[in-house]
Amino acid sequence: MSNTLRFLADESCDFAVVRILRANGYNVFAVAEVMTRSNDRALIE
Repeated sequence: MSNTLRFLADESCDFAVVRILRANGYNVFAVAEVMTRSNDRALIE
């Protein structure tokens, strides 16, 4: 198991937060980049 901190940024997360985290070296999966209008069930799967 990796000890690397990773973030899941929901569509409601301001994308500026995603940019700041990435600029500081964090791994961020931004839902808005891959899925639009996703529901929570589909996102979890």
